[in-house]
Amino acid sequence: MALLLWIKNLFLKVINFLFGKTHIFITILGWFLIASGSIMLLFPEKARKKLIGMGFGQIKWVILVAAVFLISLLLSIGNKIGNTFAFLGIAGVIFLYFVLKKKAQEKIRVYFAKIPVKFLRVFACIQIVIGILMLILSKRIL
Repeated sequence: MALLLWIKNLFLKVINFLFGKTHIFITILGWFLIASGSIMLLFPEKARKKLIGMGFGQIKWVILVAAVFLISLLLSIGNKIGNTFAFLGIAGVIFLYFVLKKKAQEKIRVYFAKIPVKFLRVFACIQIVIGILMLILSKRIL
């Protein structure tokens, strides 16, 4: 799963590098921001989901890096503690990764549930303004 996300992010970075400054890409991105901002303005729960996804994405990567570090540590000391214990430790780290990921997502969901609707609408308006500025200036703002 993490490998697929890494490939997706790499693909998006390559596309952004190749087409990020072209006029058609900026126009499409500007209209997309305007359309999605308008939808979020009408349905504030969509903005809440967007903010939850943005916040959880960063935390998920921190947890993943910590899990990969622990797994590599267990693999490197596998001969000293025994392969059986190393594999049990790796299974435990993988289990812990999924548990922590679920708990972090739930905490973020609870935190963003407290945000009033007016702030979600302000977020949507800011997204619309950024899209309009991108169309007017023909320059990428994000």
